[in-house]
Amino acid sequence: MEMSEAADFQKFEDCAREIFSRQFGMHLKSGYVQGVPKKFDMVSSDGRIVGDAKYLTMVRGKAIPPAKFSVIAEHVWLLEKTTAIHKFIVFGNDRRVPEEWLKRYSHLVGGVEFYFLDERNRKIERLK
Repeated sequence: MEMSEAADFQKFEDCAREIFSRQFGMHLKSGYVQGVPKKFDMVSSDGRIVGDAKYLTMVRGKAIPPAKFSVIAEHVWLLEKTTAIHKFIVFGNDRRVPEEWLKRYSHLVGGVEFYFLDERNRKIERLK
């Protein structure tokens, strides 16, 4: 990841954490939940809310990103393994990535909500 991409992602992650903390009415911070060896981007202190942020784009602006699709599947699987009541992934940058992933794989997902965050307007939209 290039320096500007890393800075853009960090800005997106911070924005997502702030907005989802407000939406759930409790502070979310990065951390771990019992039984899953992965640091999630947004976790409530009681572990009942767990979320991840993904800032992805299509390959060269238009091609399906198969490697990124694998990353999404991995994070969905890890979220499904938590005992959280609210499990979610929030996407930024290019909404086509989660939309294309959901077209192919949404029937395999259990209990994980998908959102797109429009940073400019600070609005979230539920995708699944």
